[in-house]
Amino acid sequence: MTIKLDLRPESLKRESKKAVNATRLVAAVLLVAFCLVSLGSILYGTALAFRLKEEKASLRLSIEELTTQDVRLTGELKRLQNESVKFTENLALVNAELPALEFLNAIQGALPSSTRIDSVDMSKGSAKLVGIASSEGEVVAFARKLGEATLVSSVSFPVTSKQGNLIRFEVTCSLLDMDSLGQKLFKGGE
Repeated sequence: MTIKLDLRPESLKRESKKAVNATRLVAAVLLVAFCLVSLGSILYGTALAFRLKEEKASLRLSIEELTTQDVRLTGELKRLQNESVKFTENLALVNAELPALEFLNAIQGALPSSTRIDSVDMSKGSAKLVGIASSEGEVVAFARKLGEATLVSSVSFPVTSKQGNLIRFEVTCSLLDMDSLGQKLFKGGE
């Protein structure tokens, strides 16, 4: 048996280098790399999970707000549909009505002071006036002035007959319906 003793002082002693085992070194590096990658993956996954939780909560709030808005808008839509039905019914009623007041206003504006209307017979689209005037000129002036009314589309030539010193007349007018009157007024106002 041989024993080797190194009698040199400690300061001079060289450390002997141990041989590095390559497989152990690669294994250690791989283990450290695996731990670092695993730690990075865990940290990234945790951050992603927290962000997704916040996004989920935000989406829940957004869904609740949109649901509330949907209920409110559905109610508003129903209200507007009901209002639209009412407007449609009112428009049908207005279109079905004869424009009697407008026509009587036109007669009043065209009627000379010495002329009298005995009867007004209105039907859809036309009106027949019977009255008494002091002269045929007044009847013609009345018919011409009546023809200028917005509601009246045309006036027939007056049919007259003498009754003593007065003139009995009959005038037939074609009247605009409410749609045509509205369009005429709208175009005239531009």
